[in-house]
Amino acid sequence: MAGKIDDSRYFWKARSEDGHFKIGLNDDARVEFGEISSVTFSTNKKEIYDGQDFITIESPNTVSDTTVLHSPESGEVVKYHTELLYHPHLINSSDRAKNWIVEVY
Repeated sequence: MAGKIDDSRYFWKARSEDGHFKIGLNDDARVEFGEISSVTFSTNKKEIYDGQDFITIESPNTVSDTTVLHSPESGEVVKYHTELLYHPHLINSSDRAKNWIVEVY
């Protein structure tokens, strides 16, 4: 059985006062992947697990047409940033209010 895939270097995590935290792509990911043109959530479940398929992106700097990134955390999903599905350019922003992917508790 394969070990856990660690994509944590691609994400930022920020905890809020209510104990929730948001996860989004960091600057290193944006440099490595380039302009991301498509975002798809690999799951829509109410829980995510560390190392689980998390988000699929399309960008010009990846080996194949799509790249699957794996969750850097486990937790109960409060909400997905579904606006990324219709406006994937938001994930390319350095503004965390725009590029977050999921809010977890």
